[in-house]
Amino acid sequence: MTRKNAVVLLLVLTFCVTGVTAQQTNANEDYSSYLPGQMAFNKQVSHMAPTPSLLTKEGLAAARNSTFFQPQPVLKPAVKAIKGPGGDLQLRIFKPDTIRAVLLEIHGGGWSLGTAASSDGMNDIMARTCKVVVVSVDYRLAPEYPFPACIEDCKAAAKWLINNSKKEFGTDKLFISGGSAGGHLTAVTTLYIRDSLHAIDKVKGVNLIYGCFDLGRTPSCRKATDSTIILTKKYMDETYQLVFHGWTIDQLQQPQYSPLYADLKNLPPALFTVGTADPLIDDTYFMEARWRLAGNKTFLAVYPECPHGFNFFPTKMGMLANQKMFEWISELCK
Repeated sequence: MTRKNAVVLLLVLTFCVTGVTAQQTNANEDYSSYLPGQMAFNKQVSHMAPTPSLLTKEGLAAARNSTFFQPQPVLKPAVKAIKGPGGDLQLRIFKPDTIRAVLLEIHGGGWSLGTAASSDGMNDIMARTCKVVVVSVDYRLAPEYPFPACIEDCKAAAKWLINNSKKEFGTDKLFISGGSAGGHLTAVTTLYIRDSLHAIDKVKGVNLIYGCFDLGRTPSCRKATDSTIILTKKYMDETYQLVFHGWTIDQLQQPQYSPLYADLKNLPPALFTVGTADPLIDDTYFMEARWRLAGNKTFLAVYPECPHGFNFFPTKMGMLANQKMFEWISELCK
């Protein structure tokens, strides 16, 4: 697809978003009492020291070693190795006492950071609250394993769950969830389950959290500056150099890599979550519109003044977003 065609498509989608509302939204929720706390948090984050360049060995190592607050897990995760395209592929599993479904969790980190353990605290809460087995995949990271190695690993994890979930966990009900780069990989993996495994009927819901669905970069992504909270222009530019070096925009916008351009018919219900201070907000608005206009059910949850990754931060808005996700998954488990 040419850049011109991509721009035309985005303009059409923008019209669709303004002309047709999501099937369900949080638009009527009043978050005004939480805004002062959110704005104070944003100000605090904006004063943090700049991070070293991801393009240096030291900077990449520092980013990979950085941590953020998460509650200590109650459940003890198990680790299972399955056969992956690059050798053993590790799955990190949180298994509650009561099991209603299985959730494949795909962590974020710009395709170059993070591990299956990155979301231990959140995955533990998800497992216990929703009564789902949470299986997090430790996919290979760029640049050591060039893109699209991460996609192939996520496909392998999905295939293993489709074939083994009933035997391992007593249910073949599946959810897929991921944020940021993990949101991108979640969408791509969902399409793989539909098109290659022909098992989309087993997927009861897809939880897409501030994902990147157009690797050619949407307008809001391109307008980010180095003053943008969390996802700065510098960080995103360096991530693209690190992960997609040598790739053209036309290559990156092929449907198998940029799910915004894929055929989205016959897909499960999806929950889309994003904050208005996130430079990936267009990705969520555009993808939700295409998912819905393809005939699928959607819930669009937008949180005012919230930056990228906000549901991992200790704010009331982040807590409410997570609560909405848990409620949505629990409802679909019935």
